[in-house]
Amino acid sequence: MDEEGDGYRWEGNYEKTWELIQETDGGLVDTTTTNAKREKRRLIQQRLSNVKLGVMRHVFLVLDQSVNMEDNDLKPSRFICLKRLSEQFILEFYDQNPISQIGVIVVKNGKGQKISELSSNINKHIANIKAQKACEGQFSLYNGLEIAFKTLSSMPSYASREIVIVAGSLTSVDPHPINDMLTQLAESNIRVSVIGLSAAVQIFSRVSAATGGTYNVMLDEQHLQELLRLQCAPPAATPTMEPSLVKMGFPPHVTEGPLSLCQCHVDDKSKAELTTHGFTCPTCASKYCEVPVECKICSLTLVCAPHLARSYHHLFPLAQFTETPTEELIDDSMVCGGCTKTFGNQKHVYRCETCNSYFCYTCDIFVHDMLHHCPGCESRPR
Repeated sequence: MDEEGDGYRWEGNYEKTWELIQETDGGLVDTTTTNAKREKRRLIQQRLSNVKLGVMRHVFLVLDQSVNMEDNDLKPSRFICLKRLSEQFILEFYDQNPISQIGVIVVKNGKGQKISELSSNINKHIANIKAQKACEGQFSLYNGLEIAFKTLSSMPSYASREIVIVAGSLTSVDPHPINDMLTQLAESNIRVSVIGLSAAVQIFSRVSAATGGTYNVMLDEQHLQELLRLQCAPPAATPTMEPSLVKMGFPPHVTEGPLSLCQCHVDDKSKAELTTHGFTCPTCASKYCEVPVECKICSLTLVCAPHLARSYHHLFPLAQFTETPTEELIDDSMVCGGCTKTFGNQKHVYRCETCNSYFCYTCDIFVHDMLHHCPGCESRPR
């Protein structure tokens, strides 16, 4: 129930959307709520600087596909909504962690099934998630963790090993005691985070606490989206994570040459075709359609310079802008340093302490979530 007791939180997203419309002091219509803005800025401000992070990540996304996911408290159903949000999560995850890898596991009929191996192939992950149809049987926490553990336990020690579980079930059908699995996960430094769709479950809380992960229960669809987005930021490195130099290759992009078959689709006959363009491994000259990817022949990690740059920004996040009342602006005709629009009837603007540029709320979120550089600071002469 919501705080005022007027109904369920998810009902407000669909049947009570007119309540989001508010009138500003100037008589204009404002469709954004103050609470949503505060929550968004609060999540951004939680990011800490000068913290050792596991930038190279190996993450398994475990999705509940039991009959409990057919409930319609999320429209049109839990599982359909979860599939849509999972696709958004994968896209945003690779945008912020381009040198990391994701795998996908679904759990139904008390069994776990790996539908996508650990890789950087975004299209394959999304296609495999879309292909999942019926929800059947019961959820098994142990079997989902066991499948992920068998793969993650063999990953290099310098990389972050994580499991993100999204479960709508309040029960778990496990073939063995969960304590044995918790011990193995803790010894292998595998971090398990759980997002619940129904109510708080004690076993989920134990698993996340024992492995250093997080446990949250969603309030509505928007909150579930925010909880998934929080998993995009790399976690703090564990004390046992071993630093190591990682050999990487920067493949040249070839547009002309003899027709050849790329290694990406060599096993997929439906999409395999001879092409003249692609990225060639500098060690074994194998061709790939896109990077980053791990070479199947020589196991060399193939990346481009922008991929490393986008992973680097997590270590030194952009400082937060100072919230300033619009009345304190000297000139009412000032424009946003991002979109160059006037601030209009906005009650607050956001100022960069370094270059004293002012930004609207939308640009403030975009700069910290996507750009990671202040436009005002970057445009100053050096």
